[in-house]
Amino acid sequence: MKKLLVAAAALSCVPGIAFAQDEQSAGNLFDGARIEARLGYETPTVSGDGDIYKIGSAVSYGAEIGFDLAVSNKVTVGPFVNYEFSGVELCDGPDCLKVKGNLAAGGRVGVELSPTTALYGKLGYASLTIEASSGAVAASDSKGGVYGALGVEIAVTKNAYINVEGAYADFGDFYGTGFNLQRRQASVGFGFRF
Repeated sequence: MKKLLVAAAALSCVPGIAFAQDEQSAGNLFDGARIEARLGYETPTVSGDGDIYKIGSAVSYGAEIGFDLAVSNKVTVGPFVNYEFSGVELCDGPDCLKVKGNLAAGGRVGVELSPTTALYGKLGYASLTIEASSGAVAASDSKGGVYGALGVEIAVTKNAYINVEGAYADFGDFYGTGFNLQRRQASVGFGFRF
């Protein structure tokens, strides 16, 4: 009889345990590996002498991969890397300056604001590839710098999400001119977690 009571008590706990696990997994929509398509609008600039000069503004598009690990019920941390192609171009006759692409990699910290919404920040390294051309002659180079971003992510299903993000990168001195090179960007993303 004693064994029967113990077995009945143990079985009565199973639904509660299963429910708690379901609640935990449902409440943690921001954890795991992810892949994301990105579409943005960017403005690379140079600044100095108290002025800011636009190289141009254009659409950027690309992708990001990352992994977010839940370190508490509401906080995730993890690495990310993204690459975006750029349409920025500044020409004066046959002489053109083009931004070919942007690479960013670093760490991301997210804080859950609600069961389906999180605020996140990124900090890391950025590399901007620039091509200068004059007629048929062209040369390209990459500048490295510091990258930061803030965004809001919204889970639309258990595995799919959308986000809105603002990013800034500073690449330091623009090839010895005394002007600093920066990149400002606003973007939206659509991704999946696995």
